[in-house]
Formats: sequence, C-alpha cells, structure tokens
Amino acid sequence: MRTIFLILIIFFIFTQKHAYTEPKIIKKISEIENFAFDFEQLINDKKETGNCIISFNNKMMCKYDETGKLIVSNGKTLLIKNKSSNFANTYKTENTYFKYFLNKEFLISKIMGNVVEKEQNFLLLINDQSNQLSIFFDKKNYLINGWETIDLYGNRVRSNIIVKNINQELSNKIFDLNLYN
Repeated sequence: MRTIFLILIIFFIFTQKHAYTEPKIIKKISEIENFAFDFEQLINDKKETGNCIISFNNKMMCKYDETGKLIVSNGKTLLIKNKSSNFANTYKTENTYFKYFLNKEFLISKIMGNVVEKEQNFLLLINDQSNQLSIFFDKKNYLINGWETIDLYGNRVRSNIIVKNINQELSNKIFDLNLYN
C-alpha cells in the first residue's frame, strides 16, 4: 500500500510540474509576433554563425556571417542563396522543417502534453512522415533557444540561438524574395 501511495505522489508531482511549464511556454509564444536572434549552427563538425528574424506568419530572414548565405521565407516560398552564386534555390516553405516553428498556432498546438524537461532546457519533439524536429526552450524565460533536425543529406543539424529582440517593428520588405534574387 505504501508503494502505491509513493508512486501516486511521484506521478502527481511529475504531472503538476509539466502542467505548470507548458502553459508558461504557450503564454510566452502567444505574446510574440516576431523575434530576432543570433545563431550558431552545427552540422556534423562544421560551425556557422549568423543572425535571423522570424515572424510567426511563416516569414523569416537569416544571414550567415562567414559564407554570406541567405535564407528567406515570404510565408509561402523559402529561398536559399549562397553569396558566391547568382542562383537561388527555392522550395515551398510547407515542405521544409521551418514550417514547424514559423507557424505560431501549429507550434502551440504541439506543446500541450508533449514538453519534456531535460537537464538544461525543455524539449518539444515533433515527428511527421519525413521530418523530426526537436525544439528547445529556455528554463528561465521559456523562449525558444534552439532546435535540432536531420537535413536532406542525413546530417544532424543543431542550431543554438540567443534572442536579441522581441516584437520589433518590421517592414514586410525584408521578406520580399525579389530583393535577394
């Protein structure tokens, strides 16, 4: 009887902790329309740095420091362009893993019941037929602080971010793909 009672107490504490965390993450995301951040991206042993702006209406613009690479989404199309090339690759944003965290409503819908506490952060794991995405949230401020996925070539890609600005005034012009083509 004592064992059952002890198991119930542990289960209650565990579920209460997550019942408290997930609404805080959802509240934080609900308050954000856009955010700017610096990133460090690790692909196997290769490290790249840069900065991005994500607008939760499926738009983003990222610039890589060393390579000059650009990634821009206008909400429907994702453009990837290397500085050394005049040619840009385009994809439907909905066919990339970016669709998971560029859409606030989708992200919020995945949080309840799916956040796991890890040693350094909270983890949200999103799986579908072709993609697996791990999104990390800071334990102190509940902001996204990174993600990990597998790219088209089977490489593990980890992005660690430091949020610099939240809800800054943005011009939609920065998401205009014609500027970068």
